[in-house]
Amino acid sequence: MTMMKMIKYIFIVIIGAMLFTSCEQDQILFEDSMSAVGFYGSTASVMEYDETMSGGNSVVVQFLVTTVSTSPACDITFEVDNSDISNPATEGVDFEIISNKTVTVGAGGGTYDLTITAINNYDFDSNGDKSFKLKVVSNSLDYNLSSESEITVTIVDDDHPLGWMFGDYTVATTETANGSSSHSGAITSVEGETSKIKIYGMAGAAYGPGLIDPYYILGTVSDDYQTVTIAAGQAWDSWAYGSTELMVWEDDNGEGEETDTLTGTITQTDDGDVVITFSQQFTFYITDGNNEGLGLQWSWNSDSETNSPTSVWTKQ
Repeated sequence: MTMMKMIKYIFIVIIGAMLFTSCEQDQILFEDSMSAVGFYGSTASVMEYDETMSGGNSVVVQFLVTTVSTSPACDITFEVDNSDISNPATEGVDFEIISNKTVTVGAGGGTYDLTITAINNYDFDSNGDKSFKLKVVSNSLDYNLSSESEITVTIVDDDHPLGWMFGDYTVATTETANGSSSHSGAITSVEGETSKIKIYGMAGAAYGPGLIDPYYILGTVSDDYQTVTIAAGQAWDSWAYGSTELMVWEDDNGEGEETDTLTGTITQTDDGDVVITFSQQFTFYITDGNNEGLGLQWSWNSDSETNSPTSVWTKQ
């Protein structure tokens, strides 16, 4: 071996030894004193209501215990903390936690799944989504709290400002012809609108269509939620008896002139019942075909007083 090759060989050996020594010095062993408890993540969100009924109104958050493999099981105690939340969610009203406030992660560390389910309360909140915090307050092995010892959970509000009106109704008609004195109705939302509603069943059950699309009419609810106004002239393209048109008369029970608006008075009881009272005569008038001139579900009151009910809708 020449002198030059010998120098190169010695140099390679020295460099290899230095690298091996450096790796040995940089190796850090995990010790029990480094064990920590916290959440796996700092934020989560859940829908208030899942219309597909596929569990979208629940979310799973995880506790994480990082420790040595020989460590015993660890009990973690947590609490709901809303001290810094601007629009806080209330446990038992807006959400429920499917667990006690103390959970156990098994020996050797790992994770624990905590399920949170949002409660669909139908209460529109002008402040938008609600949130709450879960906070680790202690653990049975006195492990360190990680940087994510708190997690903020947001409940995505799906409520409509008129949600309290939506649902099925029982309709009582004071006097009627070509209809029934008692039948069913329904009110639902209009996508993208916060003051408009779809009203099904104003044509009654005896001759009118079922409570299905497209057999509804539109109403507008006042800003103070005291009245609903329905434009006369609304029509369905066709139905069993032909095309129809909503006709409305003034509030003097059959003797007044035709008018362009039907108005209902909305009342709400302390128990949450909703009642809508109409005091004008109205009908769905068939405008063509063999049945032209027939009115579906005429509603009126023959007394001479104004504000006498012609049709009363009571939410079931």
